[in-house]
Amino acid sequence: MESPEGKAIVYKSGKVVFHEPLRGLILSSLMEEPGVEVGSDEAGKGESEGAIVVAAVALDDKARKELRSLGLLESKSIPKARIPEIFREISARALYVSAKVVTPEEFRSLWREGNLNDLLASWHKQVVTDCLTHVKVDRVIIDSFDRKRLERAFSGLGIPVTLEAGADKKYVSVAAASLVARYLRDLNSKGKKWS
Repeated sequence: MESPEGKAIVYKSGKVVFHEPLRGLILSSLMEEPGVEVGSDEAGKGESEGAIVVAAVALDDKARKELRSLGLLESKSIPKARIPEIFREISARALYVSAKVVTPEEFRSLWREGNLNDLLASWHKQVVTDCLTHVKVDRVIIDSFDRKRLERAFSGLGIPVTLEAGADKKYVSVAAASLVARYLRDLNSKGKKWS
């Protein structure tokens, strides 16, 4: 696509690369379901390599469109050097961000007492519930790793919950949560804390 303001390239994957003057046109063509959505995802495995971080991000439809126009489609494809920049963009637009950082030491002591997926489900529930206490939410979307455990953890929530493997590739709110988790995990590995 070409206009007097610049060029846009649309790839088969859905990724769009465009000149900044086209941002308004791109934003006007993006479709997002109205309302506030909380996405939740995690980063890390809790081994000696670093912490597990579970994050939830509440975004309205305007913020989801803006973040998509800035290139937040699938968090794992974002170069490491851009993660702090995109984290700032998410933080500036999010209605609320909640995160749980579990150090390797904490994880090892907790893992002895239970199943990893049970622990992950409870941490997802914790960060999502934190968002729900601060923001009126229309729906929750979680990157599913164990449908049965997540269904048990989120039963009776009172709002629609979508559990979908690879949700960060489809939902901006989950991609945002995934990127927040990655960013906070990197901070933790450097001995820094997020406030």
